[in-house]
Amino acid sequence: MMHAWLRLQGYGGLSPEVEEGICQVLAHMWIESEIMSGSGSDFASSSSSTSSSKKTSRSQSERKLGEFFKRQIEADSSPVYGDGFRDGNEAVIKYGLRTTLDHIKLTKNFPY
Repeated sequence: MMHAWLRLQGYGGLSPEVEEGICQVLAHMWIESEIMSGSGSDFASSSSSTSSSKKTSRSQSERKLGEFFKRQIEADSSPVYGDGFRDGNEAVIKYGLRTTLDHIKLTKNFPY
């Protein structure tokens, strides 16, 4: 989803490290907020109009899977995905998401 958002918002021409890095940061944030919070949309029943706003508790196995995916993102050793994530995450922690995205749009790089 973040790749599509970047294109629609005019973030073209990014290096793989910056594009994949910021996408991994958002994936990591999503896992933190949705999976690790213990609740989220009940995707299995969200197609039904009567239950689209229903919330459900995450099972222990779903939480473990979320932790696994988080660790995979954090520990990735590749320059594009792993280093890109770490550089992007450091920028978001230091400057915030909006400022980081604004900087990327202007400079095509993470703020340092």
